[in-house]
Amino acid sequence: MRILLKLVALVILAPFVYLGWTAAEIWITSREDQRPSSDAIVVLGAAQYDGQPSPVFKARLDHARKLHEARVAPLIVVLGGKQEGDRFTEAQAGAAYLERTIPANQVTGVKAGQDTLDSLQKFTGLARERQINKIVIVSDPLHLGRARVMAEDLGFEAAVSPSEIPESQETKRDGLIRETLNLTFYRIFSVS
Repeated sequence: MRILLKLVALVILAPFVYLGWTAAEIWITSREDQRPSSDAIVVLGAAQYDGQPSPVFKARLDHARKLHEARVAPLIVVLGGKQEGDRFTEAQAGAAYLERTIPANQVTGVKAGQDTLDSLQKFTGLARERQINKIVIVSDPLHLGRARVMAEDLGFEAAVSPSEIPESQETKRDGLIRETLNLTFYRIFSVS
Protein backbone atom coordinates (compact mmCIF):
# COMPACT_ATOMS: atom_id res chain seq x y z
CA MET A 1 0.00 0.00 0.00
CA ARG A 2 2.83 2.43 0.81
CA ILE A 3 4.42 1.82 -2.58
CA LEU A 4 1.12 2.57 -4.30
CA LEU A 5 0.77 5.84 -2.35
CA LYS A 6 4.32 6.83 -3.31
CA LEU A 7 3.59 6.10 -6.97
CA VAL A 8 0.39 8.16 -6.87
CA ALA A 9 2.25 11.03 -5.19
CA LEU A 10 4.99 10.82 -7.83
CA VAL A 11 2.44 10.88 -10.66
CA ILE A 12 0.69 13.89 -9.09
CA LEU A 13 3.92 15.80 -8.37
CA ALA A 14 5.75 15.09 -11.64
CA PRO A 15 3.88 17.68 -13.74
CA PHE A 16 4.51 20.37 -11.12
CA VAL A 17 8.20 19.51 -10.97
CA TYR A 18 8.38 19.64 -14.77
CA LEU A 19 6.60 23.02 -14.91
CA GLY A 20 8.93 24.37 -12.21
CA TRP A 21 11.98 23.15 -14.13
CA THR A 22 10.66 24.71 -17.35
CA ALA A 23 9.95 28.02 -15.59
CA ALA A 24 13.49 28.04 -14.17
CA GLU A 25 14.92 27.32 -17.63
CA ILE A 26 12.95 30.24 -19.12
CA TRP A 27 13.96 32.60 -16.30
CA ILE A 28 17.65 31.70 -16.60
CA THR A 29 17.56 32.12 -20.39
CA SER A 30 15.90 35.53 -20.00
CA ARG A 31 18.98 36.69 -18.07
CA GLU A 32 21.50 35.50 -20.68
CA ASP A 33 23.04 37.91 -23.17
CA GLN A 34 25.03 35.78 -25.57
CA ARG A 35 26.97 37.44 -28.36
CA PRO A 36 29.00 34.79 -30.17
CA SER A 37 30.22 35.48 -33.67
CA SER A 38 27.28 34.34 -35.81
CA ASP A 39 25.94 34.20 -39.34
CA ALA A 40 22.87 36.33 -38.58
CA ILE A 41 21.01 38.24 -35.91
CA VAL A 42 17.37 37.11 -36.03
CA VAL A 43 14.78 39.59 -34.73
CA LEU A 44 11.41 38.09 -33.88
CA GLY A 45 8.59 40.30 -35.07
CA ALA A 46 6.14 42.22 -32.92
CA ALA A 47 3.29 44.63 -33.56
CA GLN A 48 3.66 47.30 -36.21
CA TYR A 49 1.25 50.07 -37.02
CA ASP A 50 0.99 50.85 -40.72
CA GLY A 51 4.70 50.32 -41.24
CA GLN A 52 5.85 51.83 -37.93
CA PRO A 53 7.24 49.40 -35.33
CA SER A 54 5.54 49.41 -31.93
CA PRO A 55 7.67 50.44 -28.92
CA VAL A 56 8.34 46.77 -28.05
CA PHE A 57 9.34 46.04 -31.65
CA LYS A 58 11.58 49.15 -31.76
CA ALA A 59 13.37 47.93 -28.63
CA ARG A 60 14.09 44.61 -30.35
CA LEU A 61 15.27 46.32 -33.54
CA ASP A 62 17.46 48.83 -31.67
CA HIS A 63 19.06 45.99 -29.74
CA ALA A 64 19.74 44.10 -32.97
CA ARG A 65 21.36 47.24 -34.38
CA LYS A 66 23.69 47.39 -31.36
CA LEU A 67 24.66 43.74 -31.85
CA HIS A 68 25.31 44.43 -35.54
CA GLU A 69 27.46 47.46 -34.68
CA ALA A 70 29.40 45.21 -32.27
CA ARG A 71 30.04 42.91 -35.27
CA VAL A 72 28.20 39.94 -33.78
CA ALA A 73 26.92 39.09 -37.28
CA PRO A 74 27.05 40.66 -40.74
CA LEU A 75 23.31 40.28 -41.37
CA ILE A 76 20.10 41.12 -39.52
CA VAL A 77 17.02 39.09 -40.44
CA VAL A 78 13.64 40.42 -39.28
CA LEU A 79 10.84 37.88 -39.07
CA GLY A 80 7.09 38.31 -39.08
CA GLY A 81 3.98 38.31 -41.21
CA LYS A 82 0.96 40.56 -41.00
CA GLN A 83 -2.48 40.57 -39.51
CA GLU A 84 -5.58 40.66 -41.66
CA GLY A 85 -6.09 44.19 -42.97
CA ASP A 86 -2.46 45.26 -42.48
CA ARG A 87 -0.64 46.87 -45.40
CA PHE A 88 2.82 45.89 -44.14
CA THR A 89 4.34 42.81 -42.59
CA GLU A 90 6.31 42.97 -39.36
CA ALA A 91 9.40 42.02 -41.39
CA GLN A 92 8.85 44.91 -43.83
CA ALA A 93 8.30 47.45 -41.04
CA GLY A 94 11.32 46.19 -39.10
CA ALA A 95 13.67 46.04 -42.08
CA ALA A 96 12.64 49.54 -43.23
CA TYR A 97 13.28 50.88 -39.71
CA LEU A 98 16.77 49.33 -39.61
CA GLU A 99 17.65 50.44 -43.14
CA ARG A 100 17.55 54.05 -41.95
CA THR A 101 20.94 53.45 -40.33
CA ILE A 102 22.22 50.12 -41.71
CA PRO A 103 22.99 49.40 -45.38
CA ALA A 104 20.13 47.54 -47.07
CA ASN A 105 22.40 44.64 -48.08
CA GLN A 106 22.97 43.91 -44.38
CA VAL A 107 19.27 43.71 -43.51
CA THR A 108 16.59 41.40 -44.83
CA GLY A 109 13.23 40.07 -43.77
CA VAL A 110 11.09 36.97 -43.95
CA LYS A 111 7.64 38.42 -44.60
CA ALA A 112 5.64 35.45 -43.37
CA GLY A 113 4.83 33.76 -40.11
CA GLN A 114 1.95 34.10 -37.71
CA ASP A 115 3.74 33.04 -34.53
CA THR A 116 7.24 32.22 -33.29
CA LEU A 117 7.41 28.67 -34.62
CA ASP A 118 5.84 29.54 -37.97
CA SER A 119 8.23 32.48 -38.44
CA LEU A 120 11.28 30.37 -37.60
CA GLN A 121 10.10 27.61 -39.93
CA LYS A 122 9.69 30.14 -42.75
CA PHE A 123 13.19 31.45 -41.99
CA THR A 124 14.76 28.03 -42.67
CA GLY A 125 14.42 28.54 -46.46
CA LEU A 126 16.42 31.77 -46.40
CA ALA A 127 18.88 30.20 -43.98
CA ARG A 128 19.56 27.29 -46.35
CA GLU A 129 19.90 29.68 -49.28
CA ARG A 130 22.42 31.89 -47.46
CA GLN A 131 24.09 29.11 -45.45
CA ILE A 132 23.00 30.57 -42.11
CA ASN A 133 23.49 28.13 -39.26
CA LYS A 134 24.67 30.16 -36.26
CA ILE A 135 22.16 32.76 -35.11
CA VAL A 136 21.59 35.15 -32.24
CA ILE A 137 17.88 35.54 -31.51
CA VAL A 138 16.62 38.93 -30.31
CA SER A 139 13.28 39.21 -28.56
CA ASP A 140 11.77 40.06 -25.19
CA PRO A 141 13.64 38.36 -22.33
CA LEU A 142 11.01 35.79 -21.34
CA HIS A 143 10.25 34.89 -24.97
CA LEU A 144 13.83 33.78 -25.64
CA GLY A 145 13.70 30.40 -23.90
CA ARG A 146 10.92 29.10 -26.13
CA ALA A 147 12.38 30.73 -29.24
CA ARG A 148 15.79 29.13 -28.67
CA VAL A 149 14.31 25.65 -28.14
CA MET A 150 12.31 26.00 -31.37
CA ALA A 151 15.31 27.27 -33.35
CA GLU A 152 17.50 24.44 -32.08
CA ASP A 153 14.79 21.92 -32.98
CA LEU A 154 14.92 23.35 -36.52
CA GLY A 155 18.67 22.71 -36.66
CA PHE A 156 20.12 26.13 -35.81
CA GLU A 157 22.97 26.78 -33.42
CA ALA A 158 21.09 29.42 -31.47
CA ALA A 159 22.23 31.99 -28.93
CA VAL A 160 20.00 34.62 -27.32
CA SER A 161 20.25 38.32 -26.56
CA PRO A 162 17.29 40.05 -24.85
CA SER A 163 16.00 43.47 -25.77
CA GLU A 164 15.27 45.85 -22.94
CA ILE A 165 11.63 46.39 -22.19
CA PRO A 166 10.12 47.95 -19.09
CA GLU A 167 8.23 45.32 -17.12
CA SER A 168 6.47 45.38 -13.77
CA GLN A 169 6.75 42.42 -11.40
CA GLU A 170 3.19 41.46 -12.32
CA THR A 171 4.02 41.54 -16.04
CA LYS A 172 7.11 39.40 -15.44
CA ARG A 173 5.11 36.88 -13.41
CA ASP A 174 2.34 36.68 -15.99
CA GLY A 175 4.89 36.41 -18.81
CA LEU A 176 6.77 33.64 -17.03
CA ILE A 177 3.56 31.66 -16.51
CA ARG A 178 2.50 32.17 -20.13
CA GLU A 179 5.90 31.21 -21.54
CA THR A 180 6.14 28.16 -19.25
CA LEU A 181 2.80 26.90 -20.49
CA ASN A 182 3.64 27.75 -24.13
CA LEU A 183 6.99 25.95 -24.01
CA THR A 184 5.42 22.93 -22.27
CA PHE A 185 2.68 22.82 -24.92
CA TYR A 186 5.30 23.06 -27.68
CA ARG A 187 7.39 20.26 -26.19
CA ILE A 188 4.37 17.97 -25.92
CA PHE A 189 2.68 18.73 -29.24
CA SER A 190 5.47 20.32 -31.38
CA VAL A 191 3.19 23.23 -32.28
CA SER A 192 3.22 26.85 -31.19
